[in-house]
Amino acid sequence: MAVKLLDLEFSEPINPIRGLEVYEKIRILVRYRGVPIKWVEMFNNPWLAIIPAEKVRVAIVEQIGKELTKAILTEKLGLQPDPNNLLPPISVVICTRDRTDLLKGALQAILALDYPDREIIVIDNAPSNNSTAELVAGLPVRYVKEERPGLDWARNRGIAEASHEIIAFTDDDVRPDRGWLRGMAAGFVDPEIMAVSGLVAPAELETEAQCQFEFGYGGMLQHLHCFKVDGSKLSAQRLLWASNYGVGANMAFRRRVFAEVGNFDPALDVGTPTRGAGDIEMFHRILAKGYSTFYEPTAFVWHVHRRSGEALSRQLRDNGRGFGAFLLTCDRNRTVSRGAIVQFAVFHWLNWWLLRRLIRPNWFPRKLVFSELLGALQSPFAYREAQLQAQRLALLPDVEPQQVEAQVVAGGVR
Repeated sequence: MAVKLLDLEFSEPINPIRGLEVYEKIRILVRYRGVPIKWVEMFNNPWLAIIPAEKVRVAIVEQIGKELTKAILTEKLGLQPDPNNLLPPISVVICTRDRTDLLKGALQAILALDYPDREIIVIDNAPSNNSTAELVAGLPVRYVKEERPGLDWARNRGIAEASHEIIAFTDDDVRPDRGWLRGMAAGFVDPEIMAVSGLVAPAELETEAQCQFEFGYGGMLQHLHCFKVDGSKLSAQRLLWASNYGVGANMAFRRRVFAEVGNFDPALDVGTPTRGAGDIEMFHRILAKGYSTFYEPTAFVWHVHRRSGEALSRQLRDNGRGFGAFLLTCDRNRTVSRGAIVQFAVFHWLNWWLLRRLIRPNWFPRKLVFSELLGALQSPFAYREAQLQAQRLALLPDVEPQQVEAQVVAGGVR
């Protein structure tokens, strides 16, 4: 069942919804003055090509009237912080490998960001051709080639190349909202905050696989309220569920935190046998050291979910493999006691998250749960192989990265 996705600003006139010939359901992210309020859902029954504006307005008021009233009163009473205050310079790092078509859309969104002081750095990770370099050469961004394969090698190169204290990361299959960096800046207002993440909304829900990932699996980060996480107050279980606090598609850090906790682990994530978890391991490590992170929904992005069932199955297998490698990394780093990790792995991850859904899948296919379980069982072997790969790559001499930076001149880009 395809779902039509819309982004609606409630302070502006509401228009009819058109082009519904193939959609049974409509899902609307309602915002007020740019702030995400809540999702509103409408069923296209009886089947219509157009839903009138008044019907849309009624559905919004009926479903989220209280939340909208609160947002409007907050603004009218002057309780909303000034979005133009405290806008520090931010380095935006986007890591990619051989996905130039996706990267083009991501860069279009990033270049349109509403932010006064930012640099954009594209890290091309062990590319097989020059297509990314050719694309970037015509844009006002900096290109850096990182020859060592692995997303965390690319992220670490991004840290080294970034000029600013706050470093934001995103992916090539992500389309940041125009106000993304303003949301990130808002999350860093508290000087105690070392990392910020935010809402990751689906860019489309056109296929069954995309709907299964978003509604059956739970998507990525979906909270619509902000919250601070104090690592010094978290139990071992909550520390190990670090995926609740941040995701690689939408994350930013203060540079100095890397001097305290270290860089990303090059034995984790895409481009290594572990296939994932470099992002959540970093959030875990920061929180395990007693630092604080922040979740800010106005710092949100749109993510292009996998369109086919086969691609989704591979993603979930990678999720299982990566999360298992994450737990082994926690044991290796002694961030949490071994007993706590074993208890978490058996009772919370394998039993509650995987086996429970395998036994009672509801409408989420068992074959997808099995894919994640299979990845989990493969994780010890993948972790060992990735460790050896990282050790070999670390012995390679550092190579001065290839850089290309477009020049911004009057009347355009050269």
